[in-house]
Amino acid sequence: MPKRVGEIRSLMTSEPSIVKESCTLAEVAKKIVEDARTRTVYVVNDDEVLTGIIPVMELIQYIYYRSIPQEYVLYRFPMLLSTSPTAKDIMLSPVYVRDEDDVEDALIKMFKNRLEEIPVVDERLHVTGNLSILELIVAHIESDKNAD
Repeated sequence: MPKRVGEIRSLMTSEPSIVKESCTLAEVAKKIVEDARTRTVYVVNDDEVLTGIIPVMELIQYIYYRSIPQEYVLYRFPMLLSTSPTAKDIMLSPVYVRDEDDVEDALIKMFKNRLEEIPVVDERLHVTGNLSILELIVAHIESDKNAD
């Protein structure tokens, strides 16, 4: 298994789904469905700095809030449904890795935060890639092939 995130960069999604903080939930939803593999949208400010993440399951709660029984809703904070929320209103705190981080640490962050993918950022917190759980599986399979 590769040790560092940067060692599997060739397996990563090079164009992750990114939205601005001011995007409406409809715009966030459109961004998610542009690529069927997307499970998390990354929120950036006007300087392209990562400020938050929106996993699909977080977004779906806000889109279908009338259909989900209250006991299953996992809202992280109260939201006035009479307003027009933006990406910034519903985003979670940013969770990310860098190329020099251990792959194992990336996996732990994903499990700890219940994420299927995590952004890869540079030193300025600009999103440079996307590491998914499936890409980690591919890295493991390729590592096993090379070990034979």
